[in-house]
Amino acid sequence: MRIATKIISGYAILIALMAAVLVYQVASIHHMQSINKNLSGLNFSAARTSIQLMRDRDLVEEYTKKSFIVGDPDYVEKLREFKEGFASSLQDMQYLGRSEREQVEINRLVQFWEEFSQALARELAVLTPGTMPSELDQHLERLRAQVQTVHQVSLRTIEAEVGKAADTGAKAEWISWSAAAIALVVSFLVSFFIVRSISEPLHHLTEGTRAVAEGKFYYRLDASRNDEFALLAKDFNTMTARLNELDQMKKDFVSHVSHELKGPLASMQETTHMLLEEIPGSLTEKQKRLLDLNLLSSKRLSSMLENLLDMSRLEAGVMEYELTTQELVVLIQTVVSQLEPQALEKTIRVEPDLPAKPLIVECDGDRIIQVLSNLLGNAIKFSPPGSVIKVRAFSVAALPETMPASWREKVTEDGDSAGFALVAVSDSGPGVPDAHKEKIFEKFHQVKQGKKISGQGVGLGLAICRTIMEAHRGAIWVEDNSNHGSGSVFWLLLRLGSSQEGVTHRTSSPL
Repeated sequence: MRIATKIISGYAILIALMAAVLVYQVASIHHMQSINKNLSGLNFSAARTSIQLMRDRDLVEEYTKKSFIVGDPDYVEKLREFKEGFASSLQDMQYLGRSEREQVEINRLVQFWEEFSQALARELAVLTPGTMPSELDQHLERLRAQVQTVHQVSLRTIEAEVGKAADTGAKAEWISWSAAAIALVVSFLVSFFIVRSISEPLHHLTEGTRAVAEGKFYYRLDASRNDEFALLAKDFNTMTARLNELDQMKKDFVSHVSHELKGPLASMQETTHMLLEEIPGSLTEKQKRLLDLNLLSSKRLSSMLENLLDMSRLEAGVMEYELTTQELVVLIQTVVSQLEPQALEKTIRVEPDLPAKPLIVECDGDRIIQVLSNLLGNAIKFSPPGSVIKVRAFSVAALPETMPASWREKVTEDGDSAGFALVAVSDSGPGVPDAHKEKIFEKFHQVKQGKKISGQGVGLGLAICRTIMEAHRGAIWVEDNSNHGSGSVFWLLLRLGSSQEGVTHRTSSPL
């Protein structure tokens, strides 16, 4: 049997069982809601009304006695008010009583009330102060007993409804537990047979994917089974064979381009330098200007070539990192001094804000200089003439709150960590739109903002920076420069402090 058929059949049974339980649960909940509605909307209201009837009856009795003993008209008026209140409560009770027993007792109370009202009207007509008619005492006593009876019946009705709800809940609970137990057994059986049929090939597939991730493209899977895993194994073997070919092609490309392109380009730059130094002969100002432009273009071409070569090395997994203890402030000062002439050409001022206390980090110094040079170089390219670029560095104990979630998941805070070093490069250029803040770190991605800026590359620099920072277990991201209303702030995060020095790591993290 095919694996897909096994999975579908097993879980179809489980889903059907769960659907049946769900239907029963919905019906039970609906029934319990109906009971609760009766309890909350009617029975408890009836109980409250019966209590009010007892209070009204007591007031009627009190003012009946006061009216006949004192004979004050004010007491008679009060008596009429309390009679109206009792009659109103009695009318509400007639509406709220739902059970047959409640209706019987309420009707009897109505009859006693009517008899009392008639007797009271007769006695009031011949009111003689100082004496309480015995007939009225008898009627009031009957009313007291009957109101108590109505109240007790209301309470018993509530108890009956509560018991019914409890029985329904207990039954639903028992069925739920039974269905859950059956579902658990069925799930275990289904899962057991499915896992049994796929665990071994899945284990081999896991080993194969791990081998490919480690660059072992020669790994092959067994394709002799007669199921979906056999088809998957054949496709996997085809993929690894193709990856092996591509991997070899990348390595050949890196080796070939390194020797074939860098050599002639270096010769061109050296020749231009010699001409500018006027070794072959003197030059006119126009000739010097043209040679300067030629040298600048060759440097741009060299930078683009280095980026392409770095990308190829990173993708091929042949980039080496020599992690040693470095003073981050010194690295920043080196980059600033190297790029300051380029900034002065655009009348841009670079303002470093660096701590007096050393920031010791473990990194590959050349690669971090490459990242810093890229960030500061971009800031110079995109900043308008006469603006200011600020380079700040400081240490923090924990990850900054503004750090994107995608980086926060990758950079974990170790218990033994001494904290982090942060570098911020702030400019006042056009800025980076929110939709591109993550994409600019992808290969060949560039933000289109009007005409192309002079010196703009092919979109590899930030992608390489991201991969370098990933290899250092650090982070790089961009935010808006809120202090100037425009521009960007590129942040660089590195870990502080470590005891190992001079350890070389290799990475094959793809861009």
